[in-house]
Amino acid sequence: MEQLFGLDAVQFASSTPFIGHRVAKGRFDPVEAILYEYVLAGNGVVLKAHRDEFTISAPLAYREIKGLPEAFVGIKWHKPRIPGRIWDEICQHATIHNSKDNFKEELYLIYWGKVSDSWQWCTSGRDRKWASTIADDKMPEYSEACIEVHTHPAGAYQFSKADDGDESGKFRIFGIIVDVHDKPKVRFRCGIYDHLIPIPFSWIGQLPSTVVDLNEVEALLQMML
Repeated sequence: MEQLFGLDAVQFASSTPFIGHRVAKGRFDPVEAILYEYVLAGNGVVLKAHRDEFTISAPLAYREIKGLPEAFVGIKWHKPRIPGRIWDEICQHATIHNSKDNFKEELYLIYWGKVSDSWQWCTSGRDRKWASTIADDKMPEYSEACIEVHTHPAGAYQFSKADDGDESGKFRIFGIIVDVHDKPKVRFRCGIYDHLIPIPFSWIGQLPSTVVDLNEVEALLQMML
């Protein structure tokens, strides 16, 4: 009985699971699990999770399941989409405040400003080196951020193993910016705790015309093969 006064008591009293397993009833079913849920739908298996800024429905397996409604795939924003000016300012900062000959990674946080009631960004990199940096998690913006983006050295077009370790266990969108002194390129994914799922930039907002989305380019190439 003593266990009922600890975590077991909370779990016993609550009927809401941490991880859910459901069959889709409609296209936009609300997320009921505390962390995330697996949904079997007419278009396959979808991983869904919710936070204040957005709800994500990410495909894990595409397969027609007859007799079930298709689930929405993408990000449903509960705030306005990230405006283009945010990405313009971040790319400009990455170019101007970082020498091409003495490159050091920088990290950017994007968060909803409660006072300004708008999207804001700030730098948050510490221990900056040529191919590594980590977020300063003591900054108040760190806990508020729903997007975390860092620069990579020229030609480093994939998330690194160090990135995988740093970003696992969190629920937010992660991105890399590459070739900041040439034609900038980006790659994004959504971390849903123990899942790291590639996503197109179009799920997030409008990409500046001078920036290339590597995930979208690769998806187009696969369709052509």
